[in-house]
Formats: sequence, C-alpha cells, structure tokens
Amino acid sequence: MATNTLKQKLAAGNWVSGPIVEEIRTVGGVKMLALAGHDFLWWDMEHNFYDWDSLLHMVQFTHLFGMTPLVRVTDLSYANVARALDTGAQGIVIPRVDNADQAEQAVSYAKYPPRGRRGAGGMARNNYESKTPLESVEEGNAETMVVLQIEHPDAIEELDAICQIDGVDVICVGPQDLSVNMGIHGQFGSQEFQAAIGRINEICAKYDKPVGMVSRDAASFKTWNDLGCRFLVCNSDLSLIFQQASRDRQTLEEVIG
Repeated sequence: MATNTLKQKLAAGNWVSGPIVEEIRTVGGVKMLALAGHDFLWWDMEHNFYDWDSLLHMVQFTHLFGMTPLVRVTDLSYANVARALDTGAQGIVIPRVDNADQAEQAVSYAKYPPRGRRGAGGMARNNYESKTPLESVEEGNAETMVVLQIEHPDAIEELDAICQIDGVDVICVGPQDLSVNMGIHGQFGSQEFQAAIGRINEICAKYDKPVGMVSRDAASFKTWNDLGCRFLVCNSDLSLIFQQASRDRQTLEEVIG
C-alpha cells in the first residue's frame, strides 16, 4: 500500500483539505480535483449511489493522481467497512458515531489482526502491487485511517472515551446533523454551535486527535480553523459545479445585460 501522505501531513500538524465527491465517475473529474491541489478525496457512499465497481475505479484514480482516497460508508457494518477498504481506500469515514463501543468496532473492522478483525485478501487493497501476506497486513494497519463523524450532542459527552480508543485518527464534525440534533438546524454561526465546536476541539486536543469540519463555503474555514479544525472537508463536486455555473451566469448578466 502507498504511503498515506494525508496521515503524514496531519501528524506533522498541518491542515489538509479535500472535497466530498458525490457524482464524478470519470478520470478527468478526478484529475481536475487533483490539479486544484487538494490532499484527499472523500468518496461518499452514505448519501450517494456509487456501486462497488465504480468506487474501485475512482479510488484507484485517486491514488494515481497523488491524493489520499477516503470512503464514507453508509453505516457501521463489517461488510461496508471491509469492502470499502478493499478497493484501496486509505481511510474509512464512519458516520453517526456516538460512543466508545462504536469507535472500537470501527477500528476493529478497519484493522487487521492483532489490532482488529479485518479479513486479508484481494489485490486492489495493495494498489495491485505484489506484497507478501505480512507486508499487506503491516502496511494496511499502518497506513489506513479511521475517521469518525460526531453528529449528535450525546457523542460530544462521550468524546473523551471515544478519543481514547487506539486507532482513531480523526474526529470529524457532521455539521448538518449535529445542528439538527442540537435543535438549531443550519445555524453554524450561532454561539451555541460554535461553542460546541470549540468544546470538541478542546477535548480532542488532550488526545492529539485532529478535528475535521465540513463546509461548502471555503471562507468559513477561517472560523473553524481558528477554533482548532485542520481536517477541512471543503465543498463537494456538485456544489463546485453549481457555484461556478451561478457565478458565470451572473457575470454574463452583468457584462451583457
């Protein structure tokens, strides 16, 4: 398995960025996102409709263009986690993690023995490189990231315990669902919501866990970075298309009338 440069950058204390990918299914689309300079692509299986064959191709293209492929699965099940990682993804994103038991389960599904219970097999997991069984297991455990999404106030109360699970790499806020569950849907600028993000960062800092935030507004990351977030899930492929198309249409109306 290739070296996980995303994991290295986070360990060095750097901020990293990448978009959620919902609809792109071509090599050209992946290449454009790589040329933009992002560190990772977050392939979304929770709210979108990739089949496993399409996901395999997109993950391998992500590797070819020098970015780290992450896959968000629909839920915390062995079948989803193991199969996503067997495409060659170097990180798994688990939504709706509320407690340490779920965090432990996520790590156990993502890691080979002795740390976990992931089954060893397949060539795509190694980017089709020839590896001994021992190399595959050791490299897989070293390079695979586990990203847990915090999307409920109950999870914040359990965050100390979650962060103490060995093998958890990143705690990423799911802002839409967190705000819904707080009763302040979409009020990301509110004092209550920003206080919650500050508390998440304060807890994670005790355990040296990077914190992530998701936003369609790149400028908003100044606020989130000031609060401590440095795993920046910036925009999505569909939002990027809509934003640029809207700007172009507005420009045409301004210059032509």
